[in-house]
Amino acid sequence: MLDEELSESLCVDSLQRLIGHTPLVQLQRVVEPHLAPIFVKMESFLPSGSLRDRYLSETLERARLAGQIEENDSVSIAGLNDSAVSAAFLSAKMGVKLHIFAPERSGQRLLQVVEHYGAVVEWTDAHAGLEGSVKEASEWARKSHDKIYIDAYRRKAVKGAYSAIAAEILEALNGRPLSGFVTSVTTGATFIEVSKILTAHHPQLIVKGVTLAENDYVSCDLEGLEIMNVEETWEYRNNIAQKEGIILGPKGAACVATALKLQDDVPPDSAIIALNPDSGRSYIGWEDEPLFQHKFRLSSLNLDLS
Repeated sequence: MLDEELSESLCVDSLQRLIGHTPLVQLQRVVEPHLAPIFVKMESFLPSGSLRDRYLSETLERARLAGQIEENDSVSIAGLNDSAVSAAFLSAKMGVKLHIFAPERSGQRLLQVVEHYGAVVEWTDAHAGLEGSVKEASEWARKSHDKIYIDAYRRKAVKGAYSAIAAEILEALNGRPLSGFVTSVTTGATFIEVSKILTAHHPQLIVKGVTLAENDYVSCDLEGLEIMNVEETWEYRNNIAQKEGIILGPKGAACVATALKLQDDVPPDSAIIALNPDSGRSYIGWEDEPLFQHKFRLSSLNLDLS
């Protein structure tokens, strides 16, 4: 039975209104009970299943308000990943046509999802990697006034999304000391921007970033990152699922694993937050497949996204 305080039903006119306000879920059985509690920020509860809804919603809404996107226009994006899924969901709601440019044979785990949203996948040369997809997506958009390229990797510019995540965490803790914050790192923007706000309120905060050894999509040069192998994250994922009833993706599982290491180092009356960026369900059955097979360095495009 639902707690009476949580049982209020919602009625909304758009799934976009459900972007944000994801819950903190306290872990009970995989943690040391007398140490600082660990709460998982469940970004997988967002409409398309990932944190990217926040980024893409802000980006597309800014473009719409600026008159750069109108109904029936076409939008291009590079990479068949969670950003593409989010863009496909949002494009369907906005009445625009999404074209996803991605290296051949990449992103098969999410292909049917974006196609069900009505997105068109334009395959690019696998040897050119994501750089090639970015180039083709941007060139395609320049061919007509009713097309626009959305750069899903310029996440440092999405200030509203990061401040919202931090504000939600602070509000949910309701004055409880925050001693640890763990997030996965791709471009590094969430790590930098969210932790900056949290640290302003909790100066003693320990911030940890974790990345997957196999993740060659996008990376940054932050120092002190925890690195985990994907195979190791499956073990944590399975243990968390069987003891907590939560199925995390590899990044979320890696964040919880890193948070568990922090428990001994912080006061027991404080809290540790582990950010779960996406849905673990979308990885089931793909554990033996290469999930991050196309290397893409931001530095190769001269983008300042540290």
